[in-house]
Parts: sequence; structure tokens; C-alpha cells
Amino acid sequence: MIRKILLAELLPEMFVVDLHKPWIEHAIWRSRFRVRDEAHIRKLREAGIVEVSIDTDQGIDLPPPPMSRLQDVEQRIYRLAERPRPPAQRKVSLGEERRRAGRLLAEANGSLSELMFAARAGRQVEAGRLEPVVGKMIESVLRNPDALVPLARLKQLDAYATEHAVASTALIIALGHQQRLSAPDLERLAMGTLLKDVGHASLDARLTTKPGMLSRDEYSLVQSHVEEGLAVLEATARLPEMSVAVVLEHHERYNGCGYPYRMAGDEISIAGRMAAIVDTYDAMTSDRPYRAALSPAQALRQLYDQGGTQFDPALVAAFVRTVGVYPVGTLVMLESGHLAVVEQLHPEQLLQPVVRVIYHAGRRQYVAPVRVDLARKVGNHYGQIKRAETYERWGLSPQRWQPA
Repeated sequence: MIRKILLAELLPEMFVVDLHKPWIEHAIWRSRFRVRDEAHIRKLREAGIVEVSIDTDQGIDLPPPPMSRLQDVEQRIYRLAERPRPPAQRKVSLGEERRRAGRLLAEANGSLSELMFAARAGRQVEAGRLEPVVGKMIESVLRNPDALVPLARLKQLDAYATEHAVASTALIIALGHQQRLSAPDLERLAMGTLLKDVGHASLDARLTTKPGMLSRDEYSLVQSHVEEGLAVLEATARLPEMSVAVVLEHHERYNGCGYPYRMAGDEISIAGRMAAIVDTYDAMTSDRPYRAALSPAQALRQLYDQGGTQFDPALVAAFVRTVGVYPVGTLVMLESGHLAVVEQLHPEQLLQPVVRVIYHAGRRQYVAPVRVDLARKVGNHYGQIKRAETYERWGLSPQRWQPA
């Protein structure tokens, strides 16, 4: 697996595949090599290298963080979750909004697929045709965010590009609403997020679905999708500045280690910093040809641990409060040994959602589904949440058990 790390994390016996510097700046270095010793690392530091990508299949990986650090990250996330999140304008029930959201996702994916096809064919990209879909997505999230966001997380590998863009858009609308952005800014933010990967239309589809490691040249091609996308949009569409910022900056990183311009901190617009978080979170929680999806809780831990380095820490904290530690649709293990699906969040008690108990992990068998409010002591014979689980581990279908 390819993993980007800071030079300070590099260890002997790691296998480096990318120095993240223009070739002319480090021509004396081979593009791929095994780190010999500390002196080798010191020479890299003297050459101005600040981060590298390593291949954990050919060399050693980072050691797991100390348990105390993991516990510290989890405790900080839990403290964030204990703060009330702003109540949503739940004008309709989850079931009703979920039915609308299913139709809306199909419409959004269809509209974006047509636009991507036009881009591949070299035809004009009519971004304005996405405006009705953007408006409907915003309305859906404001009515009940626990319908569209979890549904959008369910993807098919052969439609990942468009479904990832749509899911990221649902997430950024929810985060933007939590940040109290104006309605026009929400529309600009959502439009940019839907279009952020239009540059993928210029890439060979085999690059983004390759199960193995990308070569250096292949990785450079994938990175080029940002500027390719901007070129397509500048030639055929007029987008607001905030929308353009999302397209241009969603791969920039808070510590300056992103691409294409290695912007850092407040050099990156708030739209770009928000887009980086939702883009990464949705990618982490999606199955890819080269790795299985993380659970939402696992992805949130990684994001939070990287707050202040890869991501804006204040926006990561806001994102945790937006989606919750255990977002709707998450599979969780209860203290009783039962598996349950999160169905509804309490804004004031994010760690104690309403769940539907579906499976006995010890006996490896389904049970009659029971709806349990973990915030209430009366009627709860299952205890609290021990940890998040993945559907794949237990052979369960996420589509079957999403809240109705």
C-alpha cells in the first residue's frame, strides 16, 4: 500500500517511492529506494525533502501509534461529541426523506455522469445544468441530514467517480450548514464539490481503478486532474470564485504538503479546507480496488489525528460534530455482544444514538430486529456502544440494513 508520511516519520528499511519534489530538485536521488540508515534519512533532510510516499508492501510500515495516543485521540473525539450539535431543521421524517433522497441520488449521479461524458468527448461542459440538482440536495440536507448523507456513502466500484463527487457534496452541504454559511455560499460550495473531479475525464480510467501501486508517472498523471479540470471549466463554464477554489484546492493540505500548489494554512480558502476534509473522509469510507473501506468511526479518528497537519483542526472538529462519532447507518458492537445499526442521532448525546439491534456476534446469527434508544436506561438491555464495526467483517449487507 502507498502511504504518504512526513520525513520525520521515515525509518530505516522503509521503501520510498516518491519524494514529492520536482525531479530537477533531487536528480541525484533514485526515484525508488530502500532507506538504509539514519545517515540516509539525514541526507534527505539536507536535500530539503519534507515528506515522502512509502510502499508498505516492499518495506516496513509505520509502527502502530502507542495505545495511549489512540486513547487520547478517541477521548478528544468523544469530548467533541458530548457538545451539542446544532439541531437540524427536521421538517420531515427520516423514512420520508430517505425515499426522496434515493431518487435525488439517482438524478444527481445521472446528471453528473452526462457532464463527465461531455468532458471526455471534448464537448462543452454545461455546469449550469447541475444547479437544480444542487438546490434539491441542499433542501434535502436541511430537511433531514441523516437521509441523504448515509445513502450517498453506499457506492458501486464501477461508478465510484460520480458517486464519490455526489457523496462529498452531501457532506460539504452538511458541514457548510453547521458552519452557518449563507444559502448562496452553500450553493457555490456544493457546485464546486460536484465538479471537483471533472479533470478525471482526461485520465485513463484504469489509473483510478488500478488495484496495485501507481508508478511515479502514473501518480503525476492522477495529480494533473486538478488543473485539467480547471482548464475544462474555464473554457466552458463560468463558476463563482468559491466553486473554483474547491476544484483547485481540494487536494491541498494544511501543512503545505498537498498539490498542485503546496498551499498551506490560511493560504487555502475555507472552501478548499472544507473540501479536503469531506473528499478524504468519503474516500476513506469507500471500498477501493486497492483497499477495503474504513468504518466512519475509524476514518474520523484518522482525520482528527491529522488535524493541524493535513487538515484545519477547527474544521475537523466541526466535521466530527456534523456527522457524529457514529453516523447514521454505522454498524456498531454493543456491550451485550450484539451488532446494531445506528438509525438516529440525538443532537445533545451523539455517543448514545438510537440503534436497531440485528445480529448476535457471539452466536453468529440474526436476531429479531429491536429498536433501542441508548440514551434511555429504561428498556435498554444491550448496554452502550463498545466500538464501530464494518459490515464486510460480519458478512452483512449495508444496503439491506440502512435505516428506512
